[in-house]
Amino acid sequence: MKPPLARRLTPGLFALTLFCSAALIFSLQPLFTRLTTPLLGGSPAVWNASMVFFQAALLTGYIYAHLLARLKNLRLQVAIHAAVLGLAALALPLRVSGAFGPPNYEHPALWLLAVLAVSVGAPFAAASATAPLLQAWYARSGRADAHDPYYLYAASNLGSFIGLLAYPSLIEPLLGTRAQGAAWQWGYWAVATLVLAAAAAALLSAGPGGGQAEERAVSPAPAPAKRLYWLGAAAVPSALVLGVTLHISNTAGSTPLFWVIPLALYLATFVIAFSRGAERLAPAAGAVYPFALLLLLGSYLLAGQLVPVALGNLAGFFLSALLCHLALARSRPAADRLTEFYFFVSLGGVLGGSAAALLAPLVFDNVYEYPLALAAAALFLPRGEETTPRLAAAAAIGALALGLLMALLRLVDPGWAQRAVGQHQHAVMLAAFWTCLAALFLNRARPARVAVLVLTAFLVLFLKEDRAGRYITQERSFFGILRTREIYDPGSPGTPIFRIMTHSNVVHGAQLTSPGLTRIPMTYYNPRTALGEAVLAGLSLGEPGRVALIGLGAGASACLLRPADRLTVFEIDPAVVRLAASPGGDFTYMRECQPGARLVVGDARLQLAREPDGAFDVIVVDAFSGDSIPAHLLTREALALYLRKTSDRGIVVLHLSNASLALISEAARLARDLDVPALFRVSPPYNHPYASYFGAMGAGAMIIPKSPRVLPLLPLSVMPGWSFIEAPAGRAWSDDYINIPRALWRNLIGEDYRLTPV
Repeated sequence: MKPPLARRLTPGLFALTLFCSAALIFSLQPLFTRLTTPLLGGSPAVWNASMVFFQAALLTGYIYAHLLARLKNLRLQVAIHAAVLGLAALALPLRVSGAFGPPNYEHPALWLLAVLAVSVGAPFAAASATAPLLQAWYARSGRADAHDPYYLYAASNLGSFIGLLAYPSLIEPLLGTRAQGAAWQWGYWAVATLVLAAAAAALLSAGPGGGQAEERAVSPAPAPAKRLYWLGAAAVPSALVLGVTLHISNTAGSTPLFWVIPLALYLATFVIAFSRGAERLAPAAGAVYPFALLLLLGSYLLAGQLVPVALGNLAGFFLSALLCHLALARSRPAADRLTEFYFFVSLGGVLGGSAAALLAPLVFDNVYEYPLALAAAALFLPRGEETTPRLAAAAAIGALALGLLMALLRLVDPGWAQRAVGQHQHAVMLAAFWTCLAALFLNRARPARVAVLVLTAFLVLFLKEDRAGRYITQERSFFGILRTREIYDPGSPGTPIFRIMTHSNVVHGAQLTSPGLTRIPMTYYNPRTALGEAVLAGLSLGEPGRVALIGLGAGASACLLRPADRLTVFEIDPAVVRLAASPGGDFTYMRECQPGARLVVGDARLQLAREPDGAFDVIVVDAFSGDSIPAHLLTREALALYLRKTSDRGIVVLHLSNASLALISEAARLARDLDVPALFRVSPPYNHPYASYFGAMGAGAMIIPKSPRVLPLLPLSVMPGWSFIEAPAGRAWSDDYINIPRALWRNLIGEDYRLTPV
């Protein structure tokens, strides 16, 4: 006899509902973070802090589902959940709430969490309760497989995976932000309808008594150790996904594409781990894991090269997260403990995410939480038999001893490497690193040893990073990791000391510290570079010149100005202001060349909009998040704002140097849409006698005048190489439309613009 129709349709309906619900809530994360990122300067930390909020909202939804599922009457559960879904919809349509005023740049994470809670907390938490609730309802459906509804978790995570990937590849390139918000609202109501349909199917398939749960034996409560295991196996991948996202974003910039890919891989590991038959994957994952770690650790030797860095880190992260989630799936309890299990999984995710996004920036001055999480993931490796136990133990002891010895020597005497091995110190560091990797491979059957060796390998990598000179400042804030490094020659005391500022591993300026040399602009700001030439060209049109600088860096641009010129600096990171413009800071350009400069702390677009129209003769856009300009500073509306704030003789200068995105053609499209000419030049590097290649780094800059009448006034005859740029076809970026995949792809295959000599 065939089962009732409702019972036959139940699996498909439940799987569809879980898939759509997960796709909906996980598309909200990049969508709403895309709306809030411009308010905080495009910092990668916006995504990490948002992730913590969404994990906490997910936990809230799971707690609610756990409590609701304890009610015996299924009809009452459905009625309550229908009311909750309706009340949560009152927060729609999506918008950034103004209840907490403008962004707080001293405590940006707290401001962001509060805004997220008011703006999207209710609909996200209500929708996120769908996964555990529907699985609990499925367990009451009366079907033969009702005792094991965990495979539906794979459908939920598959929906999350598809929803995330659809955002940067389809939703963001095709829809503006307003259309995205409207589509999400319609999607919310569609999912609410599906949830109620699934509930009705569960009631019908359970038969006449389906509204009341049957009395049945309850499995024993999990031991405290088992609950702690669930917490750990969930917390480690959660910390890892934030660590790898921050690491890649610091290299390439903060965009939805680089947020979504790590999170999608994280969800893919859930899909794999909770699929039927996944228990057979654990030995294979353990065997491949050492090779993935080799790729990850090896990518650190290729700093600045986006593709190998991203691929190496993503491979290591994926296998590490998969090991943890396979361990989590193996330890899952019986179906009657399902909502409790998901509660601890969600709580572990919140704890891991909070530790990485909120606690680590307060405790660490570098992204140390990432290697710590990688080491912790190794503890979930399946333990196996060693084929060469003595060799493995000897390699582990040797690698650990070598790493600790190098660290001790470096701590006692930072100059030991230069004196001990001179020009061969790089080779010595590499030898130590590869020793750690060999030991890692030989000890792959011993999880605790692998964890210690991962930490040792990272210790050697951090020592390698510090081999050239010494750090005198290392500070971590919401906006990135700020360092000042001094380079000197211990064998030549008379050589000037050279200071370099890096922000999230990107050079933001440098200065010679010897008397008589401190006012020479270095790196991208030397008068020989395209950026230096563009600023000087704008200042040549009259005196005094009124200059707006978006992005302070080390402050070298101040020394391009004349004493009579007036400078206003817009800088979002208070830590940069302390190091580059405050008394006692590491750099003196601002204090020596423009002591009367006005400093405005905050996002440049928000602050610049408050300035009078025509207030500046030169506006220099030199703000960088990671390796490129934050996208919200390079839209049609942003350029229109810059031009509105320039005088009739004014120019806008865009610093477009970066290794990750094709920003030159994107900037040219902006000028095309606003019907203004654009000049572009890439200048070659120049070696300074005391600063080597930091004297004048290769720079690409664009000059956009407010009016074509300004062009004949610019001293272009003494600045060879400047050319008119013709924009390629394609839609220009706007506040409603930013196409990062296009810029990334064009960078990989080569820019597609044309130049015409002046």
